[in-house]
Amino acid sequence: MKKRIAGGIKTYTIASGKGGVGKTSLSVNLALTLGKMGVRTIILDGDLGLANVDVMFGLYPKYHLGYVIKGDKKLSDILVSVQENVYMLPGGTGLQEMADLDAKRQLKLIEELASLEEYCDVLLIDTGAGVHRSVVVFAIASDSLLLVTSPDPTAIRDCYGLLKAVSVKYSAPSELHLVINMVKSDKEAKEVASRLQLTAKDFLGIDINMAGYILKDFHVEEAVKMGMPFVISHPDCEASKCVAWIAKNIFNPEGVDSVLDAPSGRGIKAFCMRLLKQFQLR
Repeated sequence: MKKRIAGGIKTYTIASGKGGVGKTSLSVNLALTLGKMGVRTIILDGDLGLANVDVMFGLYPKYHLGYVIKGDKKLSDILVSVQENVYMLPGGTGLQEMADLDAKRQLKLIEELASLEEYCDVLLIDTGAGVHRSVVVFAIASDSLLLVTSPDPTAIRDCYGLLKAVSVKYSAPSELHLVINMVKSDKEAKEVASRLQLTAKDFLGIDINMAGYILKDFHVEEAVKMGMPFVISHPDCEASKCVAWIAKNIFNPEGVDSVLDAPSGRGIKAFCMRLLKQFQLR
């Protein structure tokens, strides 16, 4: 397959610091929205404990990355096609298991993972909830970090806690985006974002881009009951419109229908090398 972008896959870690803020829902619906925009996207379930991206897609894959690491399956065997331009890569505990391989097998696996460059332009990594080391590791290894919070004070606090954990011991990604979920209004979203942005700037010296917000919408709960992403079950609802705006805001809206305008990152090999380095420092 001909390479369609300069550079390599751009990796985005999606994290929250607290469970229950809609992080996985955003990851899944964002992936589907990007696919419709013509941006070839793979979503990786990076929750090393309780993976649930597959459930939100209504899919139940038999294999995950651990099978590839053991040599039982090829990467193409476990990659699941969700819709045009969108694939899911079941992670399981596979990414952490990479650190236990010898150098030769690690390099072989990285070469195989590099084949993802043929399938996509963007890799979205949905992480587990909380300020766990595995979440911090993904944030450090990726090109960009997308923080998700709700207006709940504990969610805001934990979101800042994750950002602090990433930035104090390590160098935070050069790109930092913020999404406020389940807000009642534009005003509430801006107030929450402003609070986080000012705190991060004053105490950590970090600038965060306000990527957008998702309005509280009863269609989201309806979609959960139906076992479908809301951008599919209710494509014209307010939440779906908000996700479309976030996708355009982060992934360069000018001419985005052309794959040539898809984001360009450091590539999957560089991501894997950074990931391995952090896992091996445990």
